[in-house]
Amino acid sequence: MAYFLEATYDSEHEPAALRAPEEIDAFIKELLAAGTEPIAATVYAIDEATNADPDHELVVGVRPGSDLGALRYAGEDGDWFSLGEQARADGLEFAYFGTATEFPADAEVSLGIVRAALCEMLTNGGVRPTRALWQPGE
Repeated sequence: MAYFLEATYDSEHEPAALRAPEEIDAFIKELLAAGTEPIAATVYAIDEATNADPDHELVVGVRPGSDLGALRYAGEDGDWFSLGEQARADGLEFAYFGTATEFPADAEVSLGIVRAALCEMLTNGGVRPTRALWQPGE
């Protein structure tokens, strides 16, 4: 099966169809350039043959001016957040369609991990990526 990633971060832009690592890189750069505040996007792996509704959601947060982001995965096995090496003392929030969305304080990971997780989802059909360490959501 061939998949593409459908990614969106606000109502002013049409969802992006990401089919290659280069398009994932461009989308991450677009997110980083979307403003000065941390921002989040939703990403779904879509089967091109069926266009069936996905049974998962990946929320990708990025922090402009840094090489950091965070992941939240929701699927049949529950809600999961990326697990970073350090906790932010001031907490962790990303703007999602203009609304602050909280992540665990220790969910921040490198953009390299964010990119690797997106590239993995491009081929695995929406299964929770193994390229990140995960912690269960509450």
